[in-house]
Amino acid sequence: MPDGTWKIYGGKIVTPGGVIENGTVVIDNGVITEVSRAGNVQRGANDVDASGYWIIPGIIDTHSDAIEHEMQPRPASRFPIEWSFVELERKLAAQGITTIYHSLSMWDDGASNAARRNSSVMQFVKDIHRMNTQPRLIRNRIHIRFEITNRNAVPFIEQLLRDKAINQLSFMDHTPGQGQYRDIEVHKRFVMERQNKTEDEVLQIFEERKSRPKTSFDELLMLSELAARYGIPLASHDDDSIEKLDVVSEWNASISEFPVDLIVAVEAKRRGMHVVMGAPNVMMGKSHSNNLSALEAVREGVVDIFCSDYYPPSMLQSVFLLHRLGYDLNWAVNMVTLNPAKALGIDSHTGSVEPGKSADLLMVGLHGDQPVIDRVWVGGRTVCQMLYQQFDAVSAY
Repeated sequence: MPDGTWKIYGGKIVTPGGVIENGTVVIDNGVITEVSRAGNVQRGANDVDASGYWIIPGIIDTHSDAIEHEMQPRPASRFPIEWSFVELERKLAAQGITTIYHSLSMWDDGASNAARRNSSVMQFVKDIHRMNTQPRLIRNRIHIRFEITNRNAVPFIEQLLRDKAINQLSFMDHTPGQGQYRDIEVHKRFVMERQNKTEDEVLQIFEERKSRPKTSFDELLMLSELAARYGIPLASHDDDSIEKLDVVSEWNASISEFPVDLIVAVEAKRRGMHVVMGAPNVMMGKSHSNNLSALEAVREGVVDIFCSDYYPPSMLQSVFLLHRLGYDLNWAVNMVTLNPAKALGIDSHTGSVEPGKSADLLMVGLHGDQPVIDRVWVGGRTVCQMLYQQFDAVSAY
């Protein structure tokens, strides 16, 4: 859409508090200026008829490993980030994700996945900042996932924080036998299948990982205080006990990603943390690591945010799945829009269909039970449009 004033009319506008049937959203130079019932709408040449569609905010994904998978879809296949970044943006726009926090893992200098080595991640951060100066489809941000056994990364993380080069930081501990991988058998099968290792090889890897010293509490506290000083949200990862919540509370972590059982999720919520669960977990009805079910967390009212984790299409799909299960659509939409915006401190300008916010919007229809995107706007400009057509049936042979 061109700059100037135009409107989307006739759609079902999903606001934070409900749905406006036959509503109108007025946009002026990329910013929402009015949200109301349609009434007698005077239609302009640039206006969009959304009759029969939902109008929802653009999705905000707080935690996505997609960029790593896009760069390295197979262990022996590695593509330049410049190619991967462009192709991933196209996919994310088509999936309704208008703000992405690319999760870059600082695993260690000897990581078998070269994309997770400290030097690689530091270069990716520079590359993303450089590419963000060019025309983009969506809003690209950076989430650094710091594995706390990677002690060599501490000065790099400190530099990134002081340079305000990242937008979110999480502390992770994937030591076998605790956190996400407290079920050793599940972890063992995962590594055997993912890395094509024998059982003995995997057990040797586990023993080596268990022996690794971890970053000291004082160093983690120093990093957490820097993050707070520069307004960079800090997340804990795979919280598996009340004792761990006590520790992350000392770091002033405001986000609890993927608590592994209900007791911990309840306590994290009670302490005022933003509790994040994976949208793929919602769709499958269970955790792939045999941990807390997102649907159980939803039923107990202890989850605030869904992220795509490893499967971006799950974001929009999970919203409409929850709606089919009887949850209010606006509540489900908030889980992938307004709530993450609040947790990450960007809700003043995005995350909901409200006056004063950027026109990051999705026009969504239904094919049966499946939500399908018709159009995506970022800052009031069309970045993606799908034209579904009815084709003649094709015989099987």
